[in-house]
Amino acid sequence: MKRSIARKLLIVVLALGMVFGAAGGVLAKGKNDDRGGKGKGNKGKQVEIRMEFDDVPMEWARKHIASLAAKQIFQGYDDGTFRPNQPVTRLEALVTAVRLMGLREEAESAEKKTSHLNLKDEKQIASWARGYVAVALENDLFFENESKLQPNKPADRLWVTTLLVKALDLDG
Repeated sequence: MKRSIARKLLIVVLALGMVFGAAGGVLAKGKNDDRGGKGKGNKGKQVEIRMEFDDVPMEWARKHIASLAAKQIFQGYDDGTFRPNQPVTRLEALVTAVRLMGLREEAESAEKKTSHLNLKDEKQIASWARGYVAVALENDLFFENESKLQPNKPADRLWVTTLLVKALDLDG
C-alpha cells in the first residue's frame, strides 16, 4: 500500500515538474563517462551528491528535487545547476525513468554501454547514455511504433507520462 502511494506521489511530483518545466537536470556526473567529474559507479567509487541547486527558486519544489537527488535520480549538471526552466529532453526523461526503476547499475555497466540499440538515430545518443537506452528498450519503455529516440528533442507531457507509467508499472 505504501509503495503504491509513493509511486502515485512520485508521478504527481514529476508531472507537476513537467508542467512547470522543473524536471530538467537528470544528466549524471559519472567518473567513467565522457564528461568527467565525480560521481558514483557501483564499485565503491567516491560519491558526490548535490541536493541544493542555486537556480531552483521555487520553495515548493526544493524538497522534492532534493529527495530525488538524494536517491541519485536527479543530479543536476556539471556546473552545479538544475536548470528548472529548461525543457526536459527525451533522453533526460528516459534516464530518469530507468533510474526510477532501480536499474542504474545495469544501465551503467560496460556491457550495456556497448549494446547495439537498433534505433534509426543511434549515432545521436551520447556514449554515456547508451546503456540507459539499452535498458529502456529491454524493458519496453518505448512505444511499439517508435524507431527513433530523438534524444535532444523536448519531451512532451504525454510521452513522459506514458514513459513513467510503464517504468513504474502503473498500467492498471
